[in-house]
Amino acid sequence: MLRHDPSFDVAIIGAGPAGSAAAIELARAGRRTILIEKKHFPREKVCGGCLSGPATARLRQLLGPERPLPGVGVTEATLVIGSYRLTCRPNGTTRMVPRSVLDACLAEAAAAAGAQVRYGSPASLERGSAGWEVVLGDERILAGTVLIACGLSGLPHRLGIQARESRRRLIGQMWFQPAEPPLPPIGCIELHWLRGGYVGLATPEADRCVVAIAVDAAEHSTGHVFEYLRQRNPQASIWGILPPDGPRRFNAIGTAGFPWMPERLGVDNVLLVGDAAGFEEPYTGEGIGQAMRSAACAVRAILEDGKPLGRYTALMRGRHRAVMRRTRRVRRLLDLPLTHYLAQRWPVLPRGLLSRLMEQIHVKGAL
Repeated sequence: MLRHDPSFDVAIIGAGPAGSAAAIELARAGRRTILIEKKHFPREKVCGGCLSGPATARLRQLLGPERPLPGVGVTEATLVIGSYRLTCRPNGTTRMVPRSVLDACLAEAAAAAGAQVRYGSPASLERGSAGWEVVLGDERILAGTVLIACGLSGLPHRLGIQARESRRRLIGQMWFQPAEPPLPPIGCIELHWLRGGYVGLATPEADRCVVAIAVDAAEHSTGHVFEYLRQRNPQASIWGILPPDGPRRFNAIGTAGFPWMPERLGVDNVLLVGDAAGFEEPYTGEGIGQAMRSAACAVRAILEDGKPLGRYTALMRGRHRAVMRRTRRVRRLLDLPLTHYLAQRWPVLPRGLLSRLMEQIHVKGAL
């Protein structure tokens, strides 16, 4: 027998950056909010853990001026493509934060703001008389608005929401290894752009470095992405930095294919936020910013007390999709075979253009 709990205005499924950010603001605004997370924190996620400048500023707003920011400020961000090695210096305006640390910090802030936070609670959705309801074990939560913020899960499909066709899908892999030379020192990021994918290195702590990989998913599974990149790019300098058995030695974890672009951003009283609202593989620092931006749009739509789904959709079209389109265009430029051919043989690529790109991504950014 299900037990009904009608005591919440908003129920949020998923306590990642999007879910927790929304919970913080909604609770502060007086909305009765419950934040539901199926895992127990801390937990690791496939993520480089880098925050762009605007994402760092947003984190400061969410945590308040008194609380120290987690992680470490980025001092150098370097793009490596062929014979090019371009570096910009954000001087701490961007940050590196391990996802386990960031997620726990934001969820704690949501609880401090007044949201009820439940860990270890797998949630499902069932249609009720007044819209979709959240089911937790023997409890049915009746909330005016439900936010799905649990990443690339199957919940949108439960609502009948499908993904738009993507021409190119990627799979991700991540591990931690000791931060020993020639890996980047603490506070430094390197992004090695390769044929068929890329490798990102980020050192948020003195004793460990995050290695994050994304590879074209057309023919390869997560268990072979590292070797695939090695075979496609035998002369790349990254192989002088990483051990050939890195994924096995350091227990790499993988993630499902992306990008994910839903055909709509919700249904009835349910809104998709975070990666569930659309995830275009970003450059270092933009992924968490995408999630936070969608959460801010959802909060604004809910607080306006109209029809949240229509308002949320309009806000996302104006703010979220534009950045994703920009990211897609730049990625396609860097993926061109001609770009790699020229970068490997002659330094004829426009350094000024690439430098401005680095500044835009790592220093200026956009939320």
